[in-house]
Amino acid sequence: MEKDIFNLDLNSPTTKKLTAIILSSFLVTFIIARLFVYLVINQYTPNLFLMIKGVHVHHFTYGFFILAAVGLYLILKHPPITSKKFRSLACFYGIGLGLAVDEFGMWIRLEDDYWTRQSFDAVIIITLLLLNIAYFKQLISWLKEIFSFSKNND
Repeated sequence: MEKDIFNLDLNSPTTKKLTAIILSSFLVTFIIARLFVYLVINQYTPNLFLMIKGVHVHHFTYGFFILAAVGLYLILKHPPITSKKFRSLACFYGIGLGLAVDEFGMWIRLEDDYWTRQSFDAVIIITLLLLNIAYFKQLISWLKEIFSFSKNND
């Protein structure tokens, strides 16, 4: 019997592996996106930014579409969590998350300022959260207590 996603053991090797896949693809995507923008702005590489009717489509848009596609697939298809397909989806999730969060400051402030501090803060917070999920048992037990307490009070 397949485990329900809400009853996963967050300390299991499978969960740790999936979290590591998400974290690594997230960080690599963030670094590549930042490097690419730096190279384009300083004219070391051609401008490959997508422009539609004079509007620059930022890469957080691609990230949101990837996140939506992965989420929709997981909802509709329910692949087994131990499958290679699920690991691939975890990688794509990390890529989408990296693209979306890289420009967090832009979409939270609604300003076209790519180098804003909020983007770096968001990357650090998500990285620390993923590291905690993957490697710190105490945080997991606290979260389970909090969520079981809130379920019992409903």
